[in-house]
Amino acid sequence: MPGDLQSQAGFVWAYRFDADGRPSLIPRDTLPDLHPAEGFVWLHVDLVHTRAQSWITEQGLPEAACETLVSHETHQRLDHSADLAWGVSHDLIRDIAAKSEDVGALRWIIGEDFLLTGRRDALHATRMTAEALNRGEAVNNPSALLEQIIEYIIDDITDAVVRLLDETDSVEDQILLDRLHDGPQRVGAIRRTAVRLHRQLSGLHVLFRRFAETQSGRNAPDAVKAAALRLLQRTDALHHDVQSVQDRARLLQDEIAARSASRTNRQLYVLSLLTALFLPATFITGLFGINVKGLPWVESDFGAPAVALTCMGAALFTLILLRKRGVIGD
Repeated sequence: MPGDLQSQAGFVWAYRFDADGRPSLIPRDTLPDLHPAEGFVWLHVDLVHTRAQSWITEQGLPEAACETLVSHETHQRLDHSADLAWGVSHDLIRDIAAKSEDVGALRWIIGEDFLLTGRRDALHATRMTAEALNRGEAVNNPSALLEQIIEYIIDDITDAVVRLLDETDSVEDQILLDRLHDGPQRVGAIRRTAVRLHRQLSGLHVLFRRFAETQSGRNAPDAVKAAALRLLQRTDALHHDVQSVQDRARLLQDEIAARSASRTNRQLYVLSLLTALFLPATFITGLFGINVKGLPWVESDFGAPAVALTCMGAALFTLILLRKRGVIGD
């Protein structure tokens, strides 16, 4: 639209926070400044827009931070200098109606007076954060704002884990009752979802642990390290829940495989018994069907019943023999 300089430059939105942390949208006809005179700013850009990429490179940020922000790398990461931190986090892609199950990359750089985020797809956590700011929620500093965004990501993972646990409980109950006919498909879906969540959560967990508990983050900004420690505590329990779902799904697959093998063995057992019982009768009927002289009962009026009784007797004899040898029965 005419006069919308932010859209022309690739900004999705730009918020300014005053000294008390109260947010306000920067007018769309004004290009935001990365370093405001007071307070701090949150600038969210569309990385598909070439002008946004050009604007980023003109801000005097470290080369490694700019490269992370504009690159197409999808692996989660977290790096820092003495006064800045930057990284990549996974978030759910947001379609027209709501969030989807696909994962996109949220890229960010955080400084003392700014949070710069970028994406190539509409993401759910940033939208939820913007809606919270539009309701007037105050944020004290850029680290708290980034922590809020990551918390929305963790909330999405938590919701998915809760749904996955409920589905696992339902499948487990049906399997134990032997009432589940689509067990392999449902357990397979659980495992696929659990693997996706485990990858997303493990990336966050490793990054926060590295920053909060190891020497690799010793020179990072203190506010970022404090936020990483709080987020690590949230992801710890969730990480164990996802691993528990994966372990239970593997056990359910083993249970399904064992029950399927047991059913197959029972069916083969019945087929083997039927084959053994009818084998003598098959031999007798084949013998009497060769049309040569000397066969008994050829001229007898009771030949057919006699052959039938012979077949039944042979089958009964086979059954008794199998029972005595312990092949069937107790």
